[in-house]
Amino acid sequence: MRIISLLASATEMVAALGCLDQMVGRSHECDYPPEVQALPVVSTVQIDTNESSAQIDAQVKQLALQKREPEDPALKALSIYAIDVDKLQELRPDVIFTQTQCEVCAVSERDVIQAIAQLTGLQPLVISLTPYRLLDVWEDV
Repeated sequence: MRIISLLASATEMVAALGCLDQMVGRSHECDYPPEVQALPVVSTVQIDTNESSAQIDAQVKQLALQKREPEDPALKALSIYAIDVDKLQELRPDVIFTQTQCEVCAVSERDVIQAIAQLTGLQPLVISLTPYRLLDVWEDV
């Protein structure tokens, strides 16, 4: 199994399950356990996340102003993340972990679906974690 995690908590779950040897890529945010830092990074963030909440909000609004509004209404949502499609193709994942709860907090399922639509000969399984309460975390594991 070739796993890419685009969510720090999913990376930690993969590690807890003893499957780090199956991870082939990670998000720019996945940094624990330390061994994952040697893996290729397949996502980047287009804003400075070290700023205050107000400054992050201003950056997101500025990014929205810079983007042209696409004709396809399904693509109108703004993403602050970019996925390296060439790196995804190179890594050939079987499974990609992501999330659906917050478009600003981490790479979203929508971003992943758009990225894998550009892949040639690959149809990785996308697993989106959606914990709203502690019990949901255990169900995700």
